[in-house]
Amino acid sequence: MAYYCSFKPSLLLLLFFIATSQAKDDSITHLHFFLHENDNRPNATAITVVNSTTSDPGGFGSIGIFDDEIREGSSIDSKLIGRAQGMAPEVSLSEMAWLVLIDFVFTDGEYNGSSLMVVGRATIGRPVERSIIGGTGKFRMARGYTINTLLSSAPAGRFIAEYDAYIVH
Repeated sequence: MAYYCSFKPSLLLLLFFIATSQAKDDSITHLHFFLHENDNRPNATAITVVNSTTSDPGGFGSIGIFDDEIREGSSIDSKLIGRAQGMAPEVSLSEMAWLVLIDFVFTDGEYNGSSLMVVGRATIGRPVERSIIGGTGKFRMARGYTINTLLSSAPAGRFIAEYDAYIVH
């Protein structure tokens, strides 16, 4: 029995040309910034809105909401360039891990009015990589990834994470 291929080689070549020509129009941007979270009331930027029903309050099943600051540097006095708004349900029974959905909304500088949507798993104690799944403004149709590291030098009740975002748009 003979095998018959219904695709014409010229059609495959045309599809390859279209796919590679679109990639040439993309630009790659690297952003470096710091997320500042404050758990201290009354000015908290992150709160737990649903507590876990397990014996571990704030554990598996809890959901946090945040509206954190994005700054140029790790200092609280560094320039404010946007907000990191999102939610983080704790999703693991065996370790502290969250499924984090973040909308990085830029409010100053070159990317003012643009945003990046990031989603992925977060844990404590090691660098975290998440996917960029979209964007608006200058980041319309964005894709890529972020890597963040939690800094250990933050004051009590504050969390500072250093971010590197690699964006194709």
